[in-house]
Amino acid sequence: MNNTTHFYRDLPVIPSFSEATEGNSHAYLPRDWWVVIADIAGSTQAIETGNYKKVNTVGVACIAAVVNVDRSIDLPFIFGGDGATFAIPDALREDAIKALRAAQQLARVSFGLELRVGLVRVAELVTENYWLRIGKVQLSQYVTQPVLSGRGWEEAERRVKDTNASGVLRVVESEGVAEGSFEGFECRWQNVPSFQDHKLALLVAATSKDAATNFMTYQNVLAKIQAIYGDVEDYHPLRVDRMRLTFSPKLLSHEWRVRSAHLSVWQRIQYFAKMLFMNAAGRYIFAKKIDTEAVKWTHYLDDLVDNSDFRKFDGMLRMVIDGKNAQAAALEKYLENEYHLGRLVYGMHQSPEALMTCIVQSYNGNHLHFVDGSDGGYALAAHQLKQQLKAALAHKGSGNALE
Repeated sequence: MNNTTHFYRDLPVIPSFSEATEGNSHAYLPRDWWVVIADIAGSTQAIETGNYKKVNTVGVACIAAVVNVDRSIDLPFIFGGDGATFAIPDALREDAIKALRAAQQLARVSFGLELRVGLVRVAELVTENYWLRIGKVQLSQYVTQPVLSGRGWEEAERRVKDTNASGVLRVVESEGVAEGSFEGFECRWQNVPSFQDHKLALLVAATSKDAATNFMTYQNVLAKIQAIYGDVEDYHPLRVDRMRLTFSPKLLSHEWRVRSAHLSVWQRIQYFAKMLFMNAAGRYIFAKKIDTEAVKWTHYLDDLVDNSDFRKFDGMLRMVIDGKNAQAAALEKYLENEYHLGRLVYGMHQSPEALMTCIVQSYNGNHLHFVDGSDGGYALAAHQLKQQLKAALAHKGSGNALE
């Protein structure tokens, strides 16, 4: 392995999310790394037919497959609702492609979806003046989360989604070995209902050609959210006392399809029974506040809330917020004014519940929980943002509005 393999692991940790979005502590991604873009083709149609949980599941399963290629290597990834963005060192490229083909096979066979995947080499983007920077923010003692900046991330996504674009290493299920593990993927929780009026999926992308101006825009948005909604614990979409394990066959079936796809019929039955047993045991353990010799279960729910990705930054701000209708209206009024001033584009979508999908590497802290709106969340908010971006680009005449 080359000497950049552990680049992400060795990045200094940024202590707060607000500081992470300032960009001052971001480092340039090594030129021998690759950007990986994965998304569900036709996700809009899937959402319209009520299949957003399937879309969400495939996106997280894709992350699990790549993470499991080599757990000794810390990899950055961002879940986007209907897909994911990764960065991987060249040393993992071939094995990651095999794992991504396995994710494509899972999407097609178990969920009837098409997972589109492409890789773009960082060096090629940088040569064309598309820079990629990355930081790492602390969520908890055990879990960190990447934060991304620079126009290269968006350009990589554009190229992967453009079937005519050059410089993309496209992953096609039928063109090679499909081999990967979805170990750690879990989906055993009930959807989390709003504590007030709704769960708001929010996307904000600053549009200045000056990076410093954009970072200031994000800081202003975060300050406005705090002014409207209060502290993080006031609008966090998850709460310890509202988390409930599920016994719904429909909800549990998503994990079951991911984790038992290649098992025999009897083994698949056993896996489903195991999920039911573990959730029954979990309900009892959480209710009685019991620790076992192997796991401190009394800490698990607190860690779960801390280890959730309800807010993230990947060149745009993504958040899931629990709040009141009046608060959302006040935020929309502010964002609409900023949009008309040419500072940003945004998208919002209100859902009655939040859904959560998990990757659990250890029940003692090392588990990450992906949060989205229950009926389309980020994917539907993205429609509004894209329409605004299209209008902003047309107004500016040329160039890329997202810096």
